[in-house]
Amino acid sequence: MAKAPTYHKEDLRRDLLAAARAHVAAQGHLSLSLRSLAQQVGVSTAAPYYHFADRRALLLAVAEEGFAQLNGSALGIAEEPLPAADRMLALGEAFLTFAATQPRLLELMYESELTTPEIDPALLVQQSRGYRALLTVMEQACPALPPVELSVRVMAFWSTVYGYAMLRTKLMLKPYEPSDLPAETVDRAVIGQAVKAAMTR
Repeated sequence: MAKAPTYHKEDLRRDLLAAARAHVAAQGHLSLSLRSLAQQVGVSTAAPYYHFADRRALLLAVAEEGFAQLNGSALGIAEEPLPAADRMLALGEAFLTFAATQPRLLELMYESELTTPEIDPALLVQQSRGYRALLTVMEQACPALPPVELSVRVMAFWSTVYGYAMLRTKLMLKPYEPSDLPAETVDRAVIGQAVKAAMTR
């Protein structure tokens, strides 16, 4: 009889996370269970609990991975030797790309049991890193503005990009998009308007 696979502790955690992320990408987070993941990975149904206290803990780890990817991209863009407006545009476009390619993961990160009724403290830390990347660029673009004004402008820009990404992902803007322009051109124009509004002195 073939033996069940033997996992090193960290190998199993990594495999469970990979399987969970694949499940979220394909089917969303609502149907995810530790039992089904254990069967998929090929371990006992008790094994995942050595690494995740419950389903929510696993979802949190998946969401944190998503934020790490998103923030890694944002921090890299924020540090590029480009004009501030170009970096802000790139930050917005990077978020749109993430939203378009990983919509179900984004839903877990922003609109799930991890954020309702209150955002999980671990995700708040991750969101703060993304906010810091935007604020850094805004401070460089408008150094004379007081902190409160800078914060308001960052929040306005962030809200515009996030709202646009959600409406676009749900195809709610489809009836209004110019039919003679590529989607990428429309995206760039919308984000460009948000950048212009945020950086007008």
